[in-house]
Amino acid sequence: MQATTERRSALRELIERGQFQSQSELHAALVRRGIQASQPALSRDLRALKAAKQDGVYTMVPEERVTPLDALRSLVRGHAPATHFTLVRTEPGAASAVARAIESEDLPGVTGTIAGDDTVLVATSSLAAARRVRARVASLLS
Repeated sequence: MQATTERRSALRELIERGQFQSQSELHAALVRRGIQASQPALSRDLRALKAAKQDGVYTMVPEERVTPLDALRSLVRGHAPATHFTLVRTEPGAASAVARAIESEDLPGVTGTIAGDDTVLVATSSLAAARRVRARVASLLS
């Protein structure tokens, strides 16, 4: 694990400071630093770091900002059970923000969300997971 962490740290630094057009260029730069990486490992590292090619060179994609669910408390209006699903009602236009916040909380068993304008459908892997989601949403309403 230490090797992966060090390799990814070096890779991030290389991308932030250099102009690399291919994985082979990145690989060569890592080797010059004394760090070995197979091509599959390098690909996994790039995905894990959220590095992507933009304008022909690898760059670090900025982290997407997600508003915490607690900060969206005033936008949540209610919820309703639907077996392995939970419907969350929001203020008009707020469903996407609430859905993203729910997903970012990493609640166990949440498999995904679908957002409309004022409603979020939260899909879960079990009834217990659905109850946890409903409890979390209910905590925003109290």
